[in-house]
Amino acid sequence: MGIAHREENFIVIELGSHTTKAVLDTSDINKLPDVVLRTRGGVLKQDSSNSAPQSATDEEFGGLKGEDSKQEPGSSGIANTQDAAASTTPLHVNGIMDVDPAESTQRSSLQAETEDEVSSVGNAAAEAAATGDSGADRSQKDAEQDGNEVSYVFGSALESATSDALESTVDMMVGGFVQDWEALSAFLRHIITKELGIPISRNGNPILFSIPALWSKTDLERLAQVAFEHLNAPTIVIAEQPLAALYGNGKTNGLVVDIGHTVTTITPVVDSCIQPSTIVQSPVAGAAVTRRLHELLEADPSVNAQFDSGAVPLEFAERLKESGLCRLRLALTGDEEDGDEQESASPPEFEYEGKKFRINTEILAKAPEVLVEPTEPGTMRLTSLMQQAALACDPEKRTALWENINIVGGSSRFGSLKEYLQSELEATVLPASNMFAVSQTREIKILSVPDYFVGWRNHDHWAGFLGACIMAKIIMNDAKHNITRAEYNENGPSIVHTKPS
Repeated sequence: MGIAHREENFIVIELGSHTTKAVLDTSDINKLPDVVLRTRGGVLKQDSSNSAPQSATDEEFGGLKGEDSKQEPGSSGIANTQDAAASTTPLHVNGIMDVDPAESTQRSSLQAETEDEVSSVGNAAAEAAATGDSGADRSQKDAEQDGNEVSYVFGSALESATSDALESTVDMMVGGFVQDWEALSAFLRHIITKELGIPISRNGNPILFSIPALWSKTDLERLAQVAFEHLNAPTIVIAEQPLAALYGNGKTNGLVVDIGHTVTTITPVVDSCIQPSTIVQSPVAGAAVTRRLHELLEADPSVNAQFDSGAVPLEFAERLKESGLCRLRLALTGDEEDGDEQESASPPEFEYEGKKFRINTEILAKAPEVLVEPTEPGTMRLTSLMQQAALACDPEKRTALWENINIVGGSSRFGSLKEYLQSELEATVLPASNMFAVSQTREIKILSVPDYFVGWRNHDHWAGFLGACIMAKIIMNDAKHNITRAEYNENGPSIVHTKPS
């Protein structure tokens, strides 16, 4: 029988293209994420990472202090990819050390670039379990032979790093898919060691990963490989974000609309099962709002005049979008008084780099309209995409979908967005449903996080993370769902395909 882990030690990590969230300790379900980081890393120039004294590195890049920083080579603000491979401790079975760290054998590295290389990890892991070899020493030798090490910075360290210190920046995930596994591995090590303060060599914390629904088998295997070989996790669970979002609202059926940074994804969920063939995606998301807002700001002479350069920076538009000042106008309700009130209201103030700016309310209302009514060729209205996803499901299940709409994602926070969609769906879906006698939809309902989750009020866009924490509490110690290190050693990364989320 496996070890029963305590909820105080559970780690939940939600991977997103724009933002990654993490929490340590799920015993208090009303606890918000401990970590909210941009899913982006900076690649340090070799001269900068190699020549800087360790003391200067800790000060400049916010390295760990105290015992953890002394014991963990990769726990400073600089994350080294070779340290990630070399610092993994000997393999454990059921949490008990089972091998001599001096022994060695060859294991597959995370940098495998083909699916054949990824699948070969299973053979290496099985061999390691049979011989009692950890591979840590061999990884160290490989690191010493390869002088082209890469160092990354993340979070506040990336924000404070100068352009002279950075070789480039890398977005580890784009459109919900991983683009750079090496950087993502370093990023996850950074979260575990620096943000949560857990040394990799003593990591006894089970991890639940919340991921997008369309990851391939290879991606799932690589995530398991990172978790066990680079994070030293004793147990993992991999959960899909649309299902977690519904669980956060206490539902098992529904239509999940995830408005992210670069892509909007509509996912039908029926009886706790995601319907992959019915998933619909659109490239119109938060980034499109930023571009539209930037265009409107540049076209307004009064806004340009407030900048010394006479031009509006794109970063200004991004910060303004995230400020909460942008709000959809409810044109569908016919409420002209509401529109007159917005037009007559004095322009709100927005502070940027220590200076206050006044922005026309008309601009703030028009920018988010691109989400619901995109102007780019070949794109569809958001409500049309929702109907396309729902109509692809069985007719008898559609009523449950329309009565449980879950709108999540960082770009779903625009004021009046839910009311806008509610009004438009009632004007289009309900009349069409009344024409048929079977599976008649009588109500359009957009969900909110239940009131008893008091810590999550006004955080409906994070319902997926709340659901992931709930899932961790329920299934982290369930052998039907979790994957232990012993199972990984015996079966390799392919073990992820045998366990449901």
